[in-house]
Amino acid sequence: MESLKIIKNRIKTVDSISKATNAMKMVSVIKLARVNNINKYSRECCSLLHDMISKVMSEAIFENSIPKDSWINREKGNTLIIVLSTDQGFCGAFHQSIDELYEGVSSKHPKAYTETFGKRAVHIRQNRPSSISNHDVGAIFDITGFVDSLFNIVMEYVIHNNVFNVLVISGEMKNMFTQIARCTPILPIKKTNVIDSEYIKMDDSRQNFIEGAIKMYISKLFTSLVTEHLVAEYSARIMSTDNAVRNANSMSDELNILYNNIRQSKITQELTEIVASIECVQ
Repeated sequence: MESLKIIKNRIKTVDSISKATNAMKMVSVIKLARVNNINKYSRECCSLLHDMISKVMSEAIFENSIPKDSWINREKGNTLIIVLSTDQGFCGAFHQSIDELYEGVSSKHPKAYTETFGKRAVHIRQNRPSSISNHDVGAIFDITGFVDSLFNIVMEYVIHNNVFNVLVISGEMKNMFTQIARCTPILPIKKTNVIDSEYIKMDDSRQNFIEGAIKMYISKLFTSLVTEHLVAEYSARIMSTDNAVRNANSMSDELNILYNNIRQSKITQELTEIVASIECVQ
């Protein structure tokens, strides 16, 4: 049977773990509330930009506005896979779902370039170390700065590595209890069948206009994907830490009951020995 001192130390350890995980939960709750608002507006902005660009690209004038050798009109090329992970754990099966989705996507594009973001993408780097570059995510409070660096990396691949197809693997929150991985195609942008010749009148700078609009759309799409990924990450961490806190509290209660039972047993044993010694004297 364990001594009272050992059990008491175990209770202190469990209580410390409970406080630490509860603090992590509260931090995730605050971050989730902040990122959720950004995600809502970036998603709306991205939708509006997509509608505008789709109409512009659907017009007959588009074909004569952009040279055939431009990255926008490119008809074939290499593939780039971007994997958004995290630098921290306590996310349950969130990281595993991202790893599994990447394995499925990479099997279809065996020669694809891969850029991973986050230390938790360790399994991906172990499986294909020769074709993968990794970047730490860090505390993404500067979402704009992170998106800008991500956009610059993509454009470097598009311009210098003849990348035609860009896929982003990230997290998505279905609800507070369910987070899944998804694969979102960034490039190429599909043209719609909508033709509206009066939608916009092009001048001599129409190529710069279209390229600028598409770059803005890609940047806003990255913002939407990054914030949605963070929402999924924080919600997964909230659920995991909440379960950890409840399990720690339950374990602490059991240890306290065990501690009290052992202490009471020792007291009862001492009283029994005292009474027995008195009876022997008599």
